[in-house]
Parts: sequence; structure tokens; C-alpha cells
Amino acid sequence: MKILHTADWHIGKTINGQSLIEDQKFILNQLFDAIKEHNPDVVVISGDLYDLHYPNKEAMVVLEDALSMINLELDTPIIAISGNHDGKERLNYGEKWFEKTGLKIMTSYDQLLEPIKMNDVNIYVMPYFTPADVRQVFEVKDIHTHQEATEHIVGEIEKVMNKDETNILIGHLFVAGGASSDSERPLSIGTIETVTANTFNAFDAVLLGHLHHPFAIQSDYIFYAGTPMQYSFSEANQAKGYRLFDIEKKGFKQTFIPLEPRRSFNVVNARYEDVIHEEVKIKNKDDYFHFKLTDMDHVTDPLMKIRNIYPNTLQISRQDYEVAYDEIDVDVHTLSDLEIIESFYNHVTEETLEGIKKDKVIQLLEKHLNKGATE
Repeated sequence: MKILHTADWHIGKTINGQSLIEDQKFILNQLFDAIKEHNPDVVVISGDLYDLHYPNKEAMVVLEDALSMINLELDTPIIAISGNHDGKERLNYGEKWFEKTGLKIMTSYDQLLEPIKMNDVNIYVMPYFTPADVRQVFEVKDIHTHQEATEHIVGEIEKVMNKDETNILIGHLFVAGGASSDSERPLSIGTIETVTANTFNAFDAVLLGHLHHPFAIQSDYIFYAGTPMQYSFSEANQAKGYRLFDIEKKGFKQTFIPLEPRRSFNVVNARYEDVIHEEVKIKNKDDYFHFKLTDMDHVTDPLMKIRNIYPNTLQISRQDYEVAYDEIDVDVHTLSDLEIIESFYNHVTEETLEGIKKDKVIQLLEKHLNKGATE
């Protein structure tokens, strides 16, 4: 059995007001070509098909056209699950109709214990969930973290699993130790969102979404597909593509196959004058750029001037500043939003953020996160 594994399309994503929809169409066309070439038995999409819970019409058309191309034109079954960016109502509106054509978009939790049987392979799906979701579905009160929630689900699956057969899990979650990037929205506020790799020992292969780096973790049986294209400047040097699995008798071979973007993301450290006079090495002026510049004190409207030469410049920042001596010594990329605020509060007040104050911060963060999902 052959599986093409992809994830985190984020259709409809914008960065600093720049729509990436044309770039996404370009990369999807490459994915269609890959499906024609490899002729997989099924295409697996491990969540975050959309970038927003309530995508605009253009994003919905692009996704519908992509699913139609794969499923109908290329006659290839699809198994897709919802991610933390996806609005379930938008994603599964035609669920019963889709299943008639071999398109399975899994968003509900009543399917967790019912594998999809394909070519003697049992495929279990684990759409994105919160600990609260699992508490409600399984009527278990003492689940408060993603680790506890995932352990409970896997434990229930193991009760019905035929371990003599090949068992694959499709999920959307954060495996502990995985490398994250700036474009990944936190899975939750106020809870530990990571799950240890050994939680999935019962499965022969685990095909995940959420982390954007295709080599986010090192494992013999747990794999991220990563995003098909770059979605932030922290991903500038990451490989992007899809994975191809050949499954046979509880074993498999897998290969990561890269895709070439329409435009790549580039971070350029340079003097402002060198950029303006085109004295920096740039492969493609139409790429996306974040220029980190020095010697800008005399410059007005630098972004507008740079965009006259590099039209898809998304961000500029200054390099020539001094770090304050009382700067907090933490790596914000390893912390959640709440942990960053807690560190700052402790730094300023020398007290621990707790009680009503902490609850209020969590409420504000959740309100901000939900607002961002609808914009």
C-alpha cells in the first residue's frame, strides 16, 4: 500500500497583509503532479487545511478545487483530519457526500475507535482536540493536559486494535522535543501541549501534522509531513515537500520528497545602502524578504523605498540597537504565550503570577486567540 502524506496547507494564509494564495495554488499544482507520478492508494492530509476557522470565499474555492482534483480528476482517495486552525463546520460541511467518492474528512471524535480499513491496513484518525474535548467525549474528569488526553485515546484504541495487523495513526499534535517555528499557532492556552513519543508505541507508523518542519523530530515510526511551502521567515532554511510511504506487512519504507516554491522566504542581514544600491547577493528579486538592516537613522520610509526594488519585501527591522542590561534571559521560541507573560511578570514584580491574575491573563489570551482565528 502506498500513502502520500501531506499536512498544514494553511490555505488562505496572509503575512503582513500579503496573501499567499497564488503561491499556494502553485505548490498544490506540484502536489497534483506528484500524485500523478506516484499513483498512491490514498492521500493523507494531517490537519490545518485552512489557515483560519472561518476562511474567506477564495480560500474555500482553492481548497475545494484541490480536493476535487485529487479525489475526482486523479481518482485518488483522501483521508483528511481537522487541525487546530480548521473550523470543523467549514471543513466537514459535505462529509456524507464526500464519503461516496472516497473523500473522508474526519473532524468528529466518535470516529476515534473505528479504523478505516484499506488494503489490510487499519488507519486510525485523531483530529485535533483539546483536553476539554476528551473529558466530554469520554466522560473522564481527571484529564487536564494533551499528554493525559492522548494517553486516554490511545489506551481506548489499544482495547479494540488488532495488533497482528498493520496499524497507522493520523494525528495533529505536538510531539515533545519537536522543532517549532513562528507560524504555528499554540494548540492551547494554559496547558502543556506536548505529547511524548512513546505514547504511540502501539502503532506501526504515525503520520502527523502541526509542526511545520518535516524533520521536527527524529523517530523510526513517527513523522511530520511539514508544510508544503514556507510560512514564516523562521522557516527560511527548511526543506518543504511531502512524504511517500510504502507499507507492507507491518513494515514500511518512507521518503521525503521536496517541492519547489513559487517564491522562497529569505532573511538578509545588510547595510541599508547596500540593499538600495543592489550590492547584496539576491537570487530572485521577487522572493519574500525580511531585511535586517544597519545604518538606517537618516532614512525615512525605508520599506517603501526597498519595495521599489524588492516588491515582495514583507518586513524590515533594525540591527543597530543596544540590548538593555535588564533584558530577560529566556528563549521565547521555547515558551508558550502564557509562559512568556509569567516570566515577564516575575522579572518585573519578583512575584509569581497566580490566582485571579493568572486566570484573567488566560482569559485575555484565549479571547485574542479566538479573535485571530476569525480575522
